[in-house]
Amino acid sequence: AVVSTQSTGFKKHFENENDPYYSHLFGANSVIMVYFTIDYFLRLVTHPSTKEFFKMCLPWLDLLSILPFYIEVTMKVFSPTSVPSNEEASGSGNSAIVVLRICRIFRVTRVFKFARRSENLLILIKAVANTYKELILLSGVVSLAVVSFGSIMYTIESIPKPCVDCEKTQFNSILKSCWWAVITVTTVGYGDMIPISTLGKCMGSFAVFCGLIIIALPATIIVTRFSEEYERTKMQNELSPAGGVSM
Repeated sequence: AVVSTQSTGFKKHFENENDPYYSHLFGANSVIMVYFTIDYFLRLVTHPSTKEFFKMCLPWLDLLSILPFYIEVTMKVFSPTSVPSNEEASGSGNSAIVVLRICRIFRVTRVFKFARRSENLLILIKAVANTYKELILLSGVVSLAVVSFGSIMYTIESIPKPCVDCEKTQFNSILKSCWWAVITVTTVGYGDMIPISTLGKCMGSFAVFCGLIIIALPATIIVTRFSEEYERTKMQNELSPAGGVSM
C-alpha cells in the first residue's frame, strides 16, 4: 500500500475517481488505514503513560501517516468539488488544495511504520544515534572543506583570462562555488560546473583527493560502531525472554 500510493504509476489510479482501478485500490487502502488506526489506538490505550507515549518519535510519525487519509476522505465527503487531482490543482492556490497537497506529502511517513518491524533497521538507527559525535565532527570538517575550496576556486576562476575567446567561468559567486565544492568533496561529481583554468583543475583534483580522506575516515568509525551495536543487540535479544529491539 505504501509503495503503490507513492509511485507515479499508481497515483493516477488513486486520484482519478473515474479510473476502473480506483474503487479497488481505495478499498484496499481504506482497510489498511483502518488496521493502522486500530493498532495506533490500542498501543495508546495500553501504554502505561500517555504523556510518555507522545514524547516518543514513532507515535507522531504513525499519527502523521494516518491523519492524511481521514482528512482527504473528509474533504471528499463535505467538499467533493475542491479535491482535484495534482494536474488540475497545479496552478491553483485554494487553501483546501494546499491542505490536500500537504496530506499527500505526509503519506510517505507510512514507510516509517516498518521501522519497528525491522530489527536490523532499528539496530542501524541505534548505531547512527550512538555515533552522533563522529557525525557532528564529519559535518564540521565537510563544511570547513566546502567553504575553503569554494572560496579558493572562486578566487582562482575569477582571475581574468589572457585570451579574448576563452570560455566564461561558471564560478561567478562564492555560493555557486560552494555548491561545486559540496559535489566535489562528497565525490558525487554532477559535472554541472567545471573549472576552466589549469590551476582550477589542479585545485579540483586536490579537492576530490581531500574529499576521499574526509569521508573515508569517519565512515570506518561508523561501520565499527554499527558492528559493535549489532553484536550487543543480538546478545541482549538472546538473553531477553521477550526478544526484540526497543526504541
